[in-house]
Amino acid sequence: MSVISGDVAEVSSPRVTVRPSTAPEFPTVFGRELLGELSSFAHRPYLVVTMPDLWPSLEHFFDSNLAGVHMVSSLDLETLTAQVEGLPTFASVIGLGGGQAMDVAKYISWTRRTPLFQTPTAMTTNAPFSHRALLRTGGKAVALGWAVPEGVYVDFDVIRTAPGLLNRSGVCDVLCYHTAHYDWKLAHDMGKEERRWPYDEHLVAEARLRLDSVLANLDEIRAVSDEGIRTLMLAHRWGGTAFHNAGWNARHMDGVDHCYLYCLEYVTGKHFIHGQAVGLGMYVGAELQRNEPDLVLDALRRTGVDIRPEAMGITWDEAATAMRQLAWYVRFADLWYTVADARPVTDELVERIREKLYATFD
Repeated sequence: MSVISGDVAEVSSPRVTVRPSTAPEFPTVFGRELLGELSSFAHRPYLVVTMPDLWPSLEHFFDSNLAGVHMVSSLDLETLTAQVEGLPTFASVIGLGGGQAMDVAKYISWTRRTPLFQTPTAMTTNAPFSHRALLRTGGKAVALGWAVPEGVYVDFDVIRTAPGLLNRSGVCDVLCYHTAHYDWKLAHDMGKEERRWPYDEHLVAEARLRLDSVLANLDEIRAVSDEGIRTLMLAHRWGGTAFHNAGWNARHMDGVDHCYLYCLEYVTGKHFIHGQAVGLGMYVGAELQRNEPDLVLDALRRTGVDIRPEAMGITWDEAATAMRQLAWYVRFADLWYTVADARPVTDELVERIREKLYATFD
């Protein structure tokens, strides 16, 4: 139910019985020394899709059946399409890295119609478990393609070698359900929801189960323990497949939090650690929604995800500009109706965000 205050609905969600997902989740293997087995079963010759900083420490796991290595340099669709045309012949794709490597591996697998094996090296995002690649074109995000991996291989020891911030920031791709649920209910109450995705309290309740599982294990996730890795990656697995399972609907997972990420990319021309930028967007959104922003900040602090602009390699002025341009950007990019459409970002709000942000992470 909701209570209307002014021109914006104050949203609260009732507890409901959870209805099971409509399709299975991706096959996932947790274990150790998994990376060394890939060359024994991936279709030969195989292409590895990875990042330049990762390859020197991981190339020894692969043998003479390696057809080539694609180093991810861009998520721009036009650039990537040209790069794929120049790739050698291969029989399968091995994605090796974080979210960008996972997305590019999916796109290449889909384009070349070859089997896919995903091997995330960090817990930054649910990209290993989603069917489409999230790319960029014309300053906008676009989800494209269809790729179901033969398996997603989560090696506890490999995950632990990633920088701590990369791993911990992955919680934000689940914590953002908090702001997404408010936005979806708000759109429903204001008559602005999409016809193809009417508000579904069962989906919200199912997503809440994953959100609660992560909230209950923040300390383990911060420590990157086996339990923390398993908890967060299982939540990511549900989130990644839920996009398709709900009919290409991500309303129960994404909201103003991701809108801010895309706006920040547009304003700065930079790419960020996905969860870190989503985390800042989640806090900005929670303030706009008046939706327990202090609890959001505390969860981020407790997990060790610093969302100050300087921690992301940008200035406060750039982050604030993205806040002020948020309402314009969501219409420019034709994004879903969220609190960004309903409440203005005022100078007072920007200053409150700045003060609380720096007080929390000082």
